[in-house]
Amino acid sequence: MPMSKTILFIIFFLTAMWCQAQMGFHVSTNYATKQGRIDREVAPTIVIRNTSDKTIELRWEVKKTNLSEGWQAVVCDHQCYTSLVHHKTFKLAPKEVLHDFKVSFRPNGKEGMGNLELVVYDVNNRSKTEQTILFSAAAQGTQTSMSQLHKESTKPSVYPNPAIEYILLKDDYNKVKVIEVYNVVGRRMQRATVSHAGEKYDVSRLPRGIYMVRMLDSNGNIVRTQRISKYNP
Repeated sequence: MPMSKTILFIIFFLTAMWCQAQMGFHVSTNYATKQGRIDREVAPTIVIRNTSDKTIELRWEVKKTNLSEGWQAVVCDHQCYTSLVHHKTFKLAPKEVLHDFKVSFRPNGKEGMGNLELVVYDVNNRSKTEQTILFSAAAQGTQTSMSQLHKESTKPSVYPNPAIEYILLKDDYNKVKVIEVYNVVGRRMQRATVSHAGEKYDVSRLPRGIYMVRMLDSNGNIVRTQRISKYNP
């Protein structure tokens, strides 16, 4: 009799686990990033798969947004919405795969970076299905004419790029008062106050990778955002 109860319990447990697996969905990754140009949208994408044999209704909600000045970001499931839409529900048919769930970052001609964090969950089982996904993008300009080259030459900038041990600031008009360094997920890694021209800013402890440098004026406004590479020989 105890053996029979044990077998029944195992069967019940396996059946419950199988049913739960049939009612879920799967996302390809919880972090999507992409780099692009200031004159085009930058749209990191993930894949969402209905792993069940039933139609499910999913909901996404924007939790946090961090965008460079002038940027916009919109969420796209089966369609793209405006930046004023912060949550929406959509359906996936049995075994349906949504290949291009994305956040479309729109730089609007300005260099910078953007991060948008959202949650996705089954509306009928939020507590067990909720997943957090971070979308990240960066964009830099292109030089296409002599006038643009001259304009770029007068903008503040940091160098060398790639950097190894330090960076220096070139600022002909002394507008920049603070330098901030962010990683690709929008976390501020360093902050330094600008005291004089030619001063070195140590970046030797930063891991190898891509970073965005924000240059701020005395009022905290962004003068320029520049993408740099950190190289560790």
